[in-house]
Amino acid sequence: MKKDTTNITSRILLDVAAEHGVTDIICSPGSRNSPLLIAAYCRDSLHKHVITDERVAAFFALGMAMVSQRPVMLVCTSGSAILNYAPAVAEAFYHGVPLIVVSADRPKEWIDQDDSQTIRQDGILSNIVKKSYDIQVSPESESSSFKEYSWFCNRIVNEAMLASMRPKRGPVHLNIRLSPPLTGIETLPENIREERIVREYRPESKLPADIMNELAKRAAGKKIMLVAGFGAPNQRLNRAVNEFGKLDNVTVMAETISNIHSDGDYASVDLSLSLADSELLPDIIISVGGALVSRNLKEYLRKNTNGEHWCLGSSDTVVDCFMSLTTKIEIDASSFLLRLASLLRRNPVVSRSNYNIKWTEIRKRTREYHNRYLATLPWCDMKAFEIILSSIPSSWNLFLSNGTPVRYGQLFDYPFHATFCNRGVSGIDGCTSTAIGGACATHVPTALITGDLSFTYDLGALGIPLSLDTGIIIFVISNGGGGIFRFIKSTAALEEELLDKYFCVRPDVDIASIAKGFGFDYIAIDNNNYLSAGESIKQLCGTKHRNSTIVEVKTDGSLSAKILRNYFENIHNK
Repeated sequence: MKKDTTNITSRILLDVAAEHGVTDIICSPGSRNSPLLIAAYCRDSLHKHVITDERVAAFFALGMAMVSQRPVMLVCTSGSAILNYAPAVAEAFYHGVPLIVVSADRPKEWIDQDDSQTIRQDGILSNIVKKSYDIQVSPESESSSFKEYSWFCNRIVNEAMLASMRPKRGPVHLNIRLSPPLTGIETLPENIREERIVREYRPESKLPADIMNELAKRAAGKKIMLVAGFGAPNQRLNRAVNEFGKLDNVTVMAETISNIHSDGDYASVDLSLSLADSELLPDIIISVGGALVSRNLKEYLRKNTNGEHWCLGSSDTVVDCFMSLTTKIEIDASSFLLRLASLLRRNPVVSRSNYNIKWTEIRKRTREYHNRYLATLPWCDMKAFEIILSSIPSSWNLFLSNGTPVRYGQLFDYPFHATFCNRGVSGIDGCTSTAIGGACATHVPTALITGDLSFTYDLGALGIPLSLDTGIIIFVISNGGGGIFRFIKSTAALEEELLDKYFCVRPDVDIASIAKGFGFDYIAIDNNNYLSAGESIKQLCGTKHRNSTIVEVKTDGSLSAKILRNYFENIHNK
């Protein structure tokens, strides 16, 4: 008697994934993946999101996984569909986000045989996933081999799920080769057979007392800078960083998207560095989280040729961004920092340091300058960010697109519930899709601040079906294209025609019409009404049953770039 292996593969994949924490599956229509879509449809325990554009679908899944901190599954058909996943999968790989990427494929014998919708899919994402798996599925198998195949499929899916959630988290790719017939399959309902689930326990590591004492001895007489790159909200880590940051020989540089909030002034990294000299370079850098936005901070710390760098957390590679790595500690950062702080407090050498005080004085001066500078500004990008960030409730989630929005966000210190940005790869593609995915993963209201170039790059995201309680407010900084190119040194001095045509690339679109076409409400803020914009934004955010809204923020890109350059240059004259 023969058994239906196509059916059993679909069932094992979804049932095992669900037991490992997958609750959402992003489906893109296709023929070759129809058995997988039918199996998903039959499972009420899975929330299905149908998105036609695979690039949008992948970034949507990225946003869901970022916010929920759970693995999210993607399912696409064969051919070029899987290639559209690549930008978001790359971001997930470098950001540490668990995506379960499932692609349907043709049998091996039909690859390179001019068969429709067929490419070489096996290992196609191998450089940007933690693991790749290739599963050949025959439509039927003999009873004698069916048990062995079921065991194999179960083992592979368990392994893939464990790999995606193992520190450091990340995406995995399951390429499933399906043979006809593909439609009309009687898909087994869920839980008809209890699948074997492999659990993995990794107890939180704790350094032995002698090693901790040795590290504390090394750190006691040294200037220490704790650097926090991007990371998900973590109350334990937030508390640990704040405790550690109170030590006299410690200063903290926490970027906005690190989600580290403090009574102290850890933000405004770039402005603080404007007044820092080589005497304030740390002897020891302790880093937590992911990559930094601030190029200034990276370049400043690379001058630290005689210092040390202790890297905390899990990583599959040796990350030596500051060119001074001496100690890689695979450990929960919060527990390590609390233990180290406790040991250092007992050492009298620590209390004689004035390192913390010196940085506190610099931050006080820069904050006073920041407030004076803002008070004198005309309508521009920076004024817009001041109004928007001070008007969005702190209980909201905030997404920032790449380019200038995330950099402007670094200049302000408004503690939102959580702040996110695609800084693993730092591309402008998919920022809107990611934010909408994040909004769909939570009941927390969500806002996105994006540039007009990033916004038009990802228009497909606006077609994602949203439930009535998943409203999002999208602020589009409409300043004539890629504003970052008017600011950074490598392009800012180019002649205007070259800069505008080949770098800034002004989007020639009517954002009001786009909003209407996709069913979004639309509001415009410009030089004529910006003085009342704060109240309008607060009122919009306070509306209980608001529709998703696009707020076009119209500014002068050239003037905004000049004001941002002057912001950093003028501080030396104050």
